[in-house]
Amino acid sequence: MKPRSQKTMKRHAGQVVTRTALAALVLGPLAAGAVSQRLRYRFEAVSNPVTTVVDDSGKGHTGTVQTANGGTVVPVTGYEGQGVQFPAVCTGTGCPHANLSAADATDLNPGTALFTFGARVRVTLAELTADHGSNIVQKGLSTTGQWKLQLDDAVTGKPSCVVRTTGGASPIIVKSSVGIADGTWHKVSCQRTSTTITILIDNVARGSALIASTYDISPVGQPVGIGAKSTGNNNDQFHGALDEVYFNLD
Repeated sequence: MKPRSQKTMKRHAGQVVTRTALAALVLGPLAAGAVSQRLRYRFEAVSNPVTTVVDDSGKGHTGTVQTANGGTVVPVTGYEGQGVQFPAVCTGTGCPHANLSAADATDLNPGTALFTFGARVRVTLAELTADHGSNIVQKGLSTTGQWKLQLDDAVTGKPSCVVRTTGGASPIIVKSSVGIADGTWHKVSCQRTSTTITILIDNVARGSALIASTYDISPVGQPVGIGAKSTGNNNDQFHGALDEVYFNLD
């Protein structure tokens, strides 16, 4: 958990630090530069159970919770302030499903622009599943353009970044060399630079792959999905807690 002084910075940013300095602390490795926030969910003013989430980037990408089979998203103590918890592990048919969805928008389709996206993630070994992956945040599907952060390792919880160009061809997948399923909060980020896709765990690079400057990531017509890609069968349900979900363009 953050020191008390940093909690104060989040709640009283104008009194303690500049907006630029605060962004450098909480938003990601590109935040200290010319970052444009496009989506940010802090979960500080949500109902119980959660129904909608305000987009703290100011871009108006309100998130709406979708559920099936009695699934819910509920507020919990977050990395700082409040976070949200997704449905517990369940096997078989009729399991509770839930995700947070934001409608497609042009400013969430990066094309060839540089970006960083990710979340604060808390997950335990017991919340990992061997029969499916766990989608943390994504826009687009395997058959379309896509940017995605997932948790698909059932042993230690190694997250991975996935990007796909238009049409779903030629995916680039970067898996972290370390797991995060230890029940504590971790900052997990996917970053595109001019030459690489890199996954960072707590601001440390844990894997990378080359990407061409012309590689276009444009999941047009696709919503953002947080916690799962949908509420249907095989929805890649995430079972842990999330806080500070964001997508930035550099």
